[in-house]
Amino acid sequence: MDNLLENKIREHATEIFGSEPTQGHRQRFADKLQAAASPKKQIPIRKIFGYLSVAAVFVGCLFLLRDIFKTDNATDYESLSEVQTYYSMQLQDKIYDIEQLLQRVDEQDRANLISDIESMQQEADASIRDSDDKNIELIVMTYSSKIASLQHIHNILSANY
Repeated sequence: MDNLLENKIREHATEIFGSEPTQGHRQRFADKLQAAASPKKQIPIRKIFGYLSVAAVFVGCLFLLRDIFKTDNATDYESLSEVQTYYSMQLQDKIYDIEQLLQRVDEQDRANLISDIESMQQEADASIRDSDDKNIELIVMTYSSKIASLQHIHNILSANY
């Protein structure tokens, strides 16, 4: 096999070594040498645009998710304060109704009822303030029980006085 290759090289030696290389041979050789000397990879423009597009979509999703969670938290806080304000106003209305009925009650009973009502109102505010988990169910449950108690007092006062 080696003899065959050597024979072919000898036969065509004048063509291979004796003549000028084909046109563009030197330029291709120089380009290959230059590419081998500087191993810089060239990234096609299409890949760059693809990477930038994926990054833009990712950043857009992050901003969208941030806005969604930020809006939900703000909405929860607003609805929590709205519920607390609503029930607090209802409690104040019941207290006002009872105070109107207390005008007919004697001094000693009136003072006892007013102190009980004030302590009830303070307990409702304190139990909500002291809870670590400020949720709507706790607010509704606390204020509903206080309002039900005040309604019972109101019914008794209405029947007796």
